[in-house]
Amino acid sequence: MEPKKKNRPNALVIVLFSLVALMIVIYFILAMFFPTIFEHMSTGDIQPVPNK
Repeated sequence: MEPKKKNRPNALVIVLFSLVALMIVIYFILAMFFPTIFEHMSTGDIQPVPNK
């Protein structure tokens, strides 16, 4: 009997997924220790719609 091949994702998929997870962790660490970095970022505040 031949050994069955494991169905594993491509190495690029694993690298990209781990990079996204790492970026999220780094964001929370930066936001915790350096909150002044993110104070001036635009948050997309709601603005009134002018009447026509």
